[in-house]
Amino acid sequence: SESVGTGRGSSVGPQSRTSEEINRGPTPGSQPRPLDVDFSSEPRNSDSPATLEQLTLKDEAKRIKSPPKMLSLLAAGGLDASILSPITETDNTFTAGPPTLRQALDPRNLPFSEYCRQGKEDQWGVIKIKNIPYSVNRSEVMAFLGRNARIINENEHEPVHIVMERVTSKTLDCYVEFINFNEAVNAVNRFETNRTGGRGGRLGQRHVEVELSSQETLMKDLFPKAKNVKWRGGKPEIIPRDPHDIYNSGFQGFVSKEELVMLVKHVEAPQRSPFSKDCPQRPFECLISTLLKYPWYMVDYITIEDRNLLHRATKDLLLLLVERVNDETDSVNLTQMLLKRVWRAAIRCPGFTPTMKDDIVYICGVDDRTAQELGLAPYAPHWKYLWTIGPKAGVPADLLLWYIALIRETTEKREVLSLAEQAARGEVDDKEKLFGDLDKHIYYGPNLLLQSLAQVAKAEWAAIEKILRQALTPGIE
Repeated sequence: SESVGTGRGSSVGPQSRTSEEINRGPTPGSQPRPLDVDFSSEPRNSDSPATLEQLTLKDEAKRIKSPPKMLSLLAAGGLDASILSPITETDNTFTAGPPTLRQALDPRNLPFSEYCRQGKEDQWGVIKIKNIPYSVNRSEVMAFLGRNARIINENEHEPVHIVMERVTSKTLDCYVEFINFNEAVNAVNRFETNRTGGRGGRLGQRHVEVELSSQETLMKDLFPKAKNVKWRGGKPEIIPRDPHDIYNSGFQGFVSKEELVMLVKHVEAPQRSPFSKDCPQRPFECLISTLLKYPWYMVDYITIEDRNLLHRATKDLLLLLVERVNDETDSVNLTQMLLKRVWRAAIRCPGFTPTMKDDIVYICGVDDRTAQELGLAPYAPHWKYLWTIGPKAGVPADLLLWYIALIRETTEKREVLSLAEQAARGEVDDKEKLFGDLDKHIYYGPNLLLQSLAQVAKAEWAAIEKILRQALTPGIE
């Protein structure tokens, strides 16, 4: 069966795409099925239901035969009325008629946002566990901490960071994040008390040391190749390059290309790395920490290429992990739980676009409902023309689709041809595009891959604002 919410079949898995399609580039090119843009920016018909609760199967069947001007949340987002509410006249938006330009551009109504800017500096308390065994796993660390440890929520964050040197795959130290500084202090005190009383102090076969740490130290160890960066807490401060220092190349990104290449190589050929052989799960855990701790909000310093390289490495590692989990190559370390942790981190990653996240959903065979709960955009494969902008978290689907329809209708200028004229020109109908010809109105300038996320976002915002002004201001063509 097909789900309208993402524009895909819910049963689609990695086997339904060729390896060439999965590795096609920074954003998905081929689409799983034609886009059905059965909604527009016109107000709803007067006879359409006032609330979603009034929709019945009979009503829905009528809507398919003769659809109203704007699809309901059920049809548009693949969601139900229990988690979304419709826009009403009290929302001061669109049910009483088209909005004014001022209303449409009001940040409270605008359903788009820059994904990367949604990231923020973490303030969690941190402890550091030193002298850990190379083959230690996450469950051992959790058992070592005990039930009283108040770590951050595992469903939304990653509390345990077993740091791996990306180039050599050598395991270094372990960091654990707690809900606040005081809880981190309590964890260290419990360890010292137990060790003094002759209890604990061992992780696996080693005696370990536990000390209070900080976000600053954690970030330094997670991103050791970041040059010209001074960490202030968990936030990086980029130091300008000294023109008189010929050996200083300046800031070159938080993760180098070499690190990402080697991260994948350790999984492709673990026999060549003595460290990876003992703990094959470590590169995947390193990826989780990288995706979730990466300072995506530093949009002025992260380039499109930086982001694309990390996304490519994520896809490559997931393809390898899916294959090995299915083959049960190592049922102790490479498990379904590890796979789930990786794809959840990738879908939650604020640096990836809707289409990039849709690649993750395809590779791992994630069902549509779960993907939507994790924030995947409706019709995610069709957002491929936007490199930085996605739907705002929690925005009602019908509000989002109204804006999309307005952009599509304003940008599409199609010449109506008879069948004879089409046959004479040898033309066929173009595939429907969710945003119409929005991409033709975005001017990125040369060297797109080398531009920062902030520069690209500025171009995309300018195009969206221009189109909305043209659509909602009388007399502007």
